[in-house]
Amino acid sequence: MNDVRPERAWFEKADQDLEMARRALGPEKPLPGMACYHAQQCAEKYLKGYLIAQSISFRFVHDLVYLTQLCTTQESVFEKLMSAAEILGEYGVTMRYPMEDLEEPDIEAAREAIELAEQVVALVRRVS
Repeated sequence: MNDVRPERAWFEKADQDLEMARRALGPEKPLPGMACYHAQQCAEKYLKGYLIAQSISFRFVHDLVYLTQLCTTQESVFEKLMSAAEILGEYGVTMRYPMEDLEEPDIEAAREAIELAEQVVALVRRVS
């Protein structure tokens, strides 16, 4: 019998994304765009894991604002993450594909993305 709560698998994958974001800023050849993408993925998976734990149905999208709004229906404290959701949400698709006129994020933007993802992780852990 498997006693693991389903959201735990989401959190574990999210933690791997956060680790990849950090590694992408390593000293050898920093990849700030990939750091931003994995930070977004971390936040997305933590929000989805929280919703799964609360048995809240959601559309499987990469829209962090939408996911944060759904989380807010359970815990108003999620409103504090709206700005983070807006910033990180920009990295969900744009960093995955080559796009014309897209400015690659710099290392400072990547560090901010990682910090924002860490805020999402901390809040979800606190209320879960």
